Amino acid sequence: MRTDKNVGTCHICGKVGKLSYEHVPPAKAFNSYPGFMHFGDELLRRGEAFPWEFTTKGKQMQRGVGFYTLCEKCNPDTGGWYGGSFVDFIYKGYKFIMGMGGTNSLLPQTKRIINLEDIYPLRIIKQIITMFFSVNSPVFAKAKPELVKFVKNKTTKGLSREKYGIYIYILRGSLARYAGSVGILAFNQSRIVSEISCPPFGYVFEMNPKEEFRSRECEITDFGNLYDFNEKANISLTIPVYESNTPFPLDYRNKQQIFEDYMKNLLYEMESGGQL
Repeated sequence: MRTDKNVGTCHICGKVGKLSYEHVPPAKAFNSYPGFMHFGDELLRRGEAFPWEFTTKGKQMQRGVGFYTLCEKCNPDTGGWYGGSFVDFIYKGYKFIMGMGGTNSLLPQTKRIINLEDIYPLRIIKQIITMFFSVNSPVFAKAKPELVKFVKNKTTKGLSREKYGIYIYILRGSLARYAGSVGILAFNQSRIVSEISCPPFGYVFEMNPKEEFRSRECEITDFGNLYDFNEKANISLTIPVYESNTPFPLDYRNKQQIFEDYMKNLLYEMESGGQL
């Protein structure tokens, strides 16, 4: 018996049925061109030392990067309510960054001020959360019913700053990154994060954020608290510039740092194995 591969559980509403293709980010946000994606298990099996040296193309995404994750109601609803305003936000962000010389002219681990006029903050944050639903499993939505309500009702506002932190950065590097929720140990503290990076910006979703981390980032969580659905705003953001050269969330090392860390680990393994 033939099974439709596009039938499954919607990553937002949880209903089982036919799923439609959700572009992440939206197609008009420069995501309508063919590309290739390497998935996590494939990356870990590879023999090459560095992701930018991969000799194979990975899985082809003919229609732009996306996934069969949303049902035929949630996809057009969220796209119609939020997609256009998010695309406008991306265009304006690109234009401002190009006015600074483009991403390659920006120094990693620095911060730049970006001024964006006449944007819809509430719609933008709802689109970003919709994207995070797509890169995570349906369990993500099941565990966060308040976020499901937040995106399924276009006028609803209110994001708990105790539960969630949403951050943005300027992407500079050789790899886009799509990472579902993972636990990370940083400075002896655990963090649960999900990350999406696709030019010109990267986005981080954090559960139960800690102040010592969030204070160093450009947080946009209050896009979901301070603005109404039809409310435009002029926003000034002080955004960090990060590189993405590996598939690992929150890894913003440049290629030289990655190479040096690789050599250190290799020497340590050789010394531990008695080969030196």
